[in-house]
Amino acid sequence: MRRLIGWVWQRAFLGRLTRQTGFQLSATDVQAEINRMPRGQMPGTDAARRFNLLMAESLHAAARLLEREAGLPREDAVEAARTAFVSGGSWLARGFVRLWLRLERDPYKGVDTRGAAPLSKALWGNGMVVEDRRGHAHISLCVLSCPFQDYFWNVGRSDLTPVLCEWDTNWQTEVNASPRPIRVDIKSTLARGDDLCEFTFTRACETQSRQ
Repeated sequence: MRRLIGWVWQRAFLGRLTRQTGFQLSATDVQAEINRMPRGQMPGTDAARRFNLLMAESLHAAARLLEREAGLPREDAVEAARTAFVSGGSWLARGFVRLWLRLERDPYKGVDTRGAAPLSKALWGNGMVVEDRRGHAHISLCVLSCPFQDYFWNVGRSDLTPVLCEWDTNWQTEVNASPRPIRVDIKSTLARGDDLCEFTFTRACETQSRQ
């Protein structure tokens, strides 16, 4: 299943990137570029590592091709890749969140009871070091070590790490736009230089949930 999702995601990403820039990018082009790139280290030992690596290497290779073959300045290449990456993955994040919110009787209670860290590990694998931290009327998912940050640091492209972080706004927006009484706020991110990524879940009041 992860392999199929990865296949669909990559083609959606490259299709959007081609439409944005007018520069044709196929999966074959990207794979050829990946084969030319220095191999980056992707933490993790489970099945999720393959999917994580596909996302990171596809983004990395696409940015390189836009710079070298399309002649875009690095900042413009990163911006084009960012726009396509965030929008290209929105269907996956939004679809998962919609299903969860539909099935969960009380979304906030579910997060508070089961914790957010186990779900994060199930989705992103053991390369993501996370923990739950509970406070008064909230629970925070804290990412202490991120495999994507490690990958881009190792290949000298830390400028691409925020692109992965911005992908989280897809599911955050879906949660906060829902009429269900739950809210999530991104308090900090490793990509911005913070000590950790913190996603804080709170129970939204009924008036907020109806807006």
